[in-house]
Formats: sequence, structure tokens, C-alpha cells
Amino acid sequence: MIETNLKTRDYSPHEAVRIVNPKQYLLYIKNNVYPVDMYTSIDDKTNNVILAMVFLKADTTEVYKKWCNYELD
Repeated sequence: MIETNLKTRDYSPHEAVRIVNPKQYLLYIKNNVYPVDMYTSIDDKTNNVILAMVFLKADTTEVYKKWCNYELD
């Protein structure tokens, strides 16, 4: 049996962060921080369809610091 990495629970907007940058969310996943939700959206600037991933803020604290310091790989 394989367990899914997508968590199956509800979340409030206050505890979540929406990420649309593919490089950023792929590096989060590479570093074992998984989204709780994902959905398609429309990019305001280009009007293209994009993928948005939602992560819990509590789960992303360390990877976000590394992302901001260009240390996440």
C-alpha cells in the first residue's frame, strides 16, 4: 500500500500559503514539504492557466527561510 503525500484535511486561509511559482513548489516537495491542496487558477498578468499549490505555513517555515536566502536546492 502506498500512502498519498497530499493531506486530506481542511485548512483555514490563515494557516496556509498559496504558491504559484513552479520552481518554488517543486523545491518544497523535493525537500519533503507537501501541499495540502492544489488547484488551477488564472495568472492576472498573462491570463494563462497556472497551477497553485497550498502549503501549511507551519510546514514551510524552514524551507521558506532557505528559499529567501537562495539556499534551497
